Amino acid sequence: MPVRRLSEFVQALRGAGLRISPDEATQGMDAAALVGYQGRQRFHDALAMTLVKREEDRPAFEETFARFFAVTSGVASAGPQDSAMPAPVEGAGDPAAQVDDGQAGDGAESDTPDLTTQTPAELDQRLAEAAAQMDFTQMEVITQQGLYTRRLLMNMGMGAVDDRILQLDQGDATRQVRAETLRQWRREVREQAADHVRRQFLLHGAGKGRALREQTMRAVPFRHLREFQEVKTLVRRMARRLASLHQRRMKRSRRGMLDARRTLVAGIRHDGVPARLHWRQRPVQKSRVMVICDVSSSVSDAARFLLQFLYAMNDVLPRVRSFAFASRFDEISEDFQRYSPDVAVGRVLDRLSGSGTDYGEMFADFWRRCERELDSHTTVIILGDARNNYLPEGAEVLQQIRRRVKQVWWLNPEARSRWNSGDAVMDRYLPHCRLARQCASLDDLERIVDSLLKGLN
Repeated sequence: MPVRRLSEFVQALRGAGLRISPDEATQGMDAAALVGYQGRQRFHDALAMTLVKREEDRPAFEETFARFFAVTSGVASAGPQDSAMPAPVEGAGDPAAQVDDGQAGDGAESDTPDLTTQTPAELDQRLAEAAAQMDFTQMEVITQQGLYTRRLLMNMGMGAVDDRILQLDQGDATRQVRAETLRQWRREVREQAADHVRRQFLLHGAGKGRALREQTMRAVPFRHLREFQEVKTLVRRMARRLASLHQRRMKRSRRGMLDARRTLVAGIRHDGVPARLHWRQRPVQKSRVMVICDVSSSVSDAARFLLQFLYAMNDVLPRVRSFAFASRFDEISEDFQRYSPDVAVGRVLDRLSGSGTDYGEMFADFWRRCERELDSHTTVIILGDARNNYLPEGAEVLQQIRRRVKQVWWLNPEARSRWNSGDAVMDRYLPHCRLARQCASLDDLERIVDSLLKGLN
């Protein structure tokens, strides 16, 4: 039972946002078993030391621990008056209270006196035992609480009470009054069972609900993301997770491949035992990323999240230079150096957003500003819908840029079926792009940035 309860606690912590690996969960269980389960403070400290890695995770741990290991009223109460459970039903255990003598020995009714005559503390204990037989970790949405409450009441033996109420309803006025008394008692017990289920949902279901919301936000088009309040937190979390993955890749990349020849030759002095491994290390390439974002009204939402995502990964990305354009073209790198990504994006959109994009003029301005800095280690990322308002598209300038740099990526927030509709001239730019993908959601953006990081290794 302790292992199961601790496993559910670890799952509740994960739902609250803590990152806990299986090995760390095992260490927490071992530490709890070592200090014992009697001393609450020592038990708390052992779990906190093994499961909390960052100080910012401690409030979530404390809140989850307090909810999960809350002392129930039935265990802590000194008397019935301290419990929220109802008092026993008078006369429920009397044989004369049965509908008829033939039903007194009915097995379906044998649990009714046992349940309705219990003290509030005994009912609390009965509820705790029934809840221990259930798996609340499977709750995902708030509408499941009614179902789990019903299951909990059935585990307590409330089915026999329901049958008893139905039988009494069919009798005379005295028995109907008794049925109403039982019905009121049942409502009070159900309220306590529902409260227990609500607490379990906050522990287990809320985390899964958050995961479902995040899954929805990741798939929603950029233009609808402003309706979600948690999107900024999600972007930072996605960027942090992707950065952590890239750091592990870089660690393996810096180590290089095993040099079997040098390892075997060096092992000759140790009688052929490869006591020391030798690696083929690749030279580190100093990559540069330049981002050009169309911030016109039709693309500004996608530009906002691309810039936030890239600058949230400044620990693993090489130096990023950013440019934006709509009615005019300008470098925006300094905005991100002076302000946080959220503030910087807002300032850029206020300064440059508008209509009347001219891609040909944008490419010419970019070439004039950065011609000397473009080399074989530079990756140029263009985010835009290629709608040029029937102006000269400037594809020949993009060709010059492509010849100078390592690669050109084009991210288009529109569906591929619309890439060449109306004033869009995407077909003129595709021959000069190494990669062109639709980027209309956070899922698309994460996959693209992940591919970018792999290419920079």
